[in-house]
Amino acid sequence: MKKGFARQIYAYIMCVICVGVGISLLCIGIYGMLKIVSPEFTMPKRKWEKIATFQSFKTDWEQLEKASQLTDEELKVRWQDKKEIAVMGEKREGGQNLISMLIYFVIAIPIFLIHWKLAKKPCEE
Repeated sequence: MKKGFARQIYAYIMCVICVGVGISLLCIGIYGMLKIVSPEFTMPKRKWEKIATFQSFKTDWEQLEKASQLTDEELKVRWQDKKEIAVMGEKREGGQNLISMLIYFVIAIPIFLIHWKLAKKPCEE
């Protein structure tokens, strides 16, 4: 087996790995954008059920052993705050996913290009 042929095989394998990683990162990025655009849709079911409606929030609040007696108006303020924080957290996580994806792309693209050039070099005799 030629030395150049083994180098080409290695380079092509690295290119395939980079493309696979790139596709995975693209999926993460799309999901991150979805989290930013529609955080209520991507929020985990249990988290969403607790804040989806005022009544569900109130029921959970009343089930706490040490829940203080608050008026409905005070509870509505707490519910709105908790819902807003949950949505902001989901959007923040989506932004973090996008930043992570970009960092990985910055690393993966040069690795791909280096190995692609290496693979395209003619085999040595």
